[in-house]
Amino acid sequence: MGNYIAPVLRVRNEQGEWDISQMVQSIAWWGDIDTVCRMVSFEMIVSATDPKLPYVYVPLSGGVSLTLDGKTVFVGNVIEKTKSTDSGTMSVDCCDKGRYLKASQATRKYSSESPETITRQLCSTYGVGVKTLASTGGFAVKRKFSATPIYQIIDTAYTLAGRKNGKKYLLRFDGPDLEVVERGVTPQSIILKPGSNITAASYSESVESMVNRVLIVDEDGNQISSVSDDAAVKKHGLLAHVITQGEKDDAQAEAKEILEDNGVERRVTIDCLGHPKLITGNTVYLHEPYTGQIGTFWIDSDKHKWSRGVYTCQVTLNRKNTMREGESGSEVDE
Repeated sequence: MGNYIAPVLRVRNEQGEWDISQMVQSIAWWGDIDTVCRMVSFEMIVSATDPKLPYVYVPLSGGVSLTLDGKTVFVGNVIEKTKSTDSGTMSVDCCDKGRYLKASQATRKYSSESPETITRQLCSTYGVGVKTLASTGGFAVKRKFSATPIYQIIDTAYTLAGRKNGKKYLLRFDGPDLEVVERGVTPQSIILKPGSNITAASYSESVESMVNRVLIVDEDGNQISSVSDDAAVKKHGLLAHVITQGEKDDAQAEAKEILEDNGVERRVTIDCLGHPKLITGNTVYLHEPYTGQIGTFWIDSDKHKWSRGVYTCQVTLNRKNTMREGESGSEVDE
């Protein structure tokens, strides 16, 4: 993991495609569990007075790609650029094709389609490529959506499937194409440990988002039942959440999942040497004796940076295997 991986950054304008790797001071590439998009930003060296300085025009919506060790890990477009008179660089922000799933909306009604079919249909309509889609085992979505962002429709379809089969899923982009992966333990997970690749580590605990009792009500608001973590209620006080029991919903399973996903939040932030496998959705094996964190963790966010010949990464790790859940739309009346 200690070998330096040099980034290859290319931009595309009306004149063609250009390698600008030697024209930038720094590059950052990042993503997290809460968004379907991955981003790239870079500081490009510019000058209005030096005619010898190479110049490549970077247009808004111009194409940008990032390649690491021969694999293209990012394909997107310029969404913002900034330069000022007191700076010798231009800041450029780019977003991958997840932007189209986030910004575009659709109205759809599904009577028995699988999440995989829904995803392929929506991506085809909006010009987004699809790589691989995790199987949901034949789960059928029966739901209608009105003016809903595309990624929320897909999130909801996979969330409903996950509640049935107990699996966790993640939408993310691999280069130009969307993939939906099942969040399991990554084969040959990167090992993070002090003295090898960790430069700094911190550990935090939080009950800010805790839910320790779920009340299940009918469509008229009458309480039917509840699911509770009594030990957490006694220790932290009552923090209740309400869900409505639909005709076809498994409210008990949903309530138990809410409690499981909203207990004490324990996170580890690691600064380390960079590696392309350290991306959101993958796992690492952490051995950090100072904070007492040892074992398999899931990556909930990552930020890679290249500056002055050094490749570093910061990852936020989670003991729990969670997913970004979708709750859009409503049941289809049969």
